[in-house]
Amino acid sequence: MAPVSRAPSPVTFVSTFGFLLAWAYLSLVLNMPNWTGDLLGPNHVSPSLEVAAIFGLLALASAAGGRAGRGLSVALAWAALLLGALRLADITSHMLIGRPVNLSLDLMLLPAILEVLAGAASVPELVAAAAAVPALLAALFLLNLLAIRTAARFLERRPNRLLFAGALSALAVPTLFGLHPYAPLDQGSVALLRWQVAQAASASALRAEHLAGFRTDPFAGLSDDAVLAHLGRRDVHVMFFESYGETVLVDPRYRSVIEPTLADFDRALSEEGFGVRSGLIESPIRGGQSWLAHGTFLSGARLGDQGLYNLMLESGRQSLTHYFRRAGYETMAVMPALSRAWPEGGFWGFDRIWSTDDMGYAGPPFGWAAIPDQYTLDFIHRQKLRQRDRPLFIEYALISSHGPWEPLPPLLDDWDGIGDGSAFEGMAAPVPADRQGWSGMTRNYADSVDYTLKVLRDYITRYIADDALIIVLGDHQPAPLITGDGASRSVPIHVISRDPELLAPFEEWGFKPGMIPEPERPPVPMEQFRDRFLAAFSARETG
Repeated sequence: MAPVSRAPSPVTFVSTFGFLLAWAYLSLVLNMPNWTGDLLGPNHVSPSLEVAAIFGLLALASAAGGRAGRGLSVALAWAALLLGALRLADITSHMLIGRPVNLSLDLMLLPAILEVLAGAASVPELVAAAAAVPALLAALFLLNLLAIRTAARFLERRPNRLLFAGALSALAVPTLFGLHPYAPLDQGSVALLRWQVAQAASASALRAEHLAGFRTDPFAGLSDDAVLAHLGRRDVHVMFFESYGETVLVDPRYRSVIEPTLADFDRALSEEGFGVRSGLIESPIRGGQSWLAHGTFLSGARLGDQGLYNLMLESGRQSLTHYFRRAGYETMAVMPALSRAWPEGGFWGFDRIWSTDDMGYAGPPFGWAAIPDQYTLDFIHRQKLRQRDRPLFIEYALISSHGPWEPLPPLLDDWDGIGDGSAFEGMAAPVPADRQGWSGMTRNYADSVDYTLKVLRDYITRYIADDALIIVLGDHQPAPLITGDGASRSVPIHVISRDPELLAPFEEWGFKPGMIPEPERPPVPMEQFRDRFLAAFSARETG
């Protein structure tokens, strides 16, 4: 009598479903894209061959007569957690600074990241985050362990291992016809990990190459009398404008707010006898690490990461600030967000560094950017522009447009009443409900840029009474979560003076009259500014 066939037991269906669910979950973890817009997209939800390799190890262990012990399962769960954390770090890096995470460089930035977070969040929010992060990691580890043990139990049975082998074969067949039903390996977690290793391995050779370049300076041989002689000892103000990027000129969400203010700025300058030339300059960064843009501008070398910045500090290269000192200028850095020691200031050549504690601000804090830009400009004007015996080179860090862009300080009409900042007391208006969180972030960003532009308009037209040269430029584009994916690194630059001769070199660079740059023109790389500026304003020596 022929045996009666039986339907698979419910346990078989349950175990198969559990195995597929484990595969799907781990694939979502290891296939995580580097942009939120691609979450749950085709590559994210496709089966992961990396997970298949993990399951293959479990299948081989069972086929050899053993079982995947607790030690192996725990090790694989930790490996999945670390790879998942790497993917999370990568997506965060792309969203905030527009580049892949680089562990060999980014781990040294953790203190700076924590400092920004501490300044932008309230104490209850920080406490909640401190509790939530380890809890989330523990939950992910337990989910990983559950998924791996579920797969291990399924693969203990030989028929199930054959079924798994058949599934892998089924995934391989479409590749014969140019189709790929699985997530691309070159975008997977292992590829990202391999890239991290390659970056770390190449660091030493690149270090020597860059250091040699940093020590090559075509202007080092200029005599002090020739350096910047054509400036005629006029004051030079370099105003770095936080997160002032090209996006305010090209994105309709921001252009509708900013363009009328730029037009009004242009009119106000013209009425006071100022000329202005504007263009685009390409920052080495996006989204953050402003000091890399400042360093690139001053050094004349592209400092796109912290490793290059640290290397520059060892190079002995003369910054633009050093050349101003050689030309007889008093040099200052105005850094209202600098709340700790900054020994690098000595390398960059500043005679005086004005930090948070030096600013005498007694008003209320306004988010991370605690000191309003209007106070910063008014304070320095009272402290130095009225009282000096040498021409000034001042680099300002204007920070009111730093994220999270709330609360925004008010623009006071009475500059004479600003004093120690107490005038701002009680003016930190609560953010409307429809402007809080992610939904209102884009408008808050536009308003913060609008605020600083109006502060600059009022300050320059009210207080700059001579032929000073004023350079206003963005340090970098805002984070990609503000600009969207694929935005350029270009930032606006405006050069302002009453003396047409000081503006003429910038016309040769392609800058156009007015406050609105010509978007079709390619940007000037920021690392070229120092050498172009020195060439334009230094006397040519013969002999």
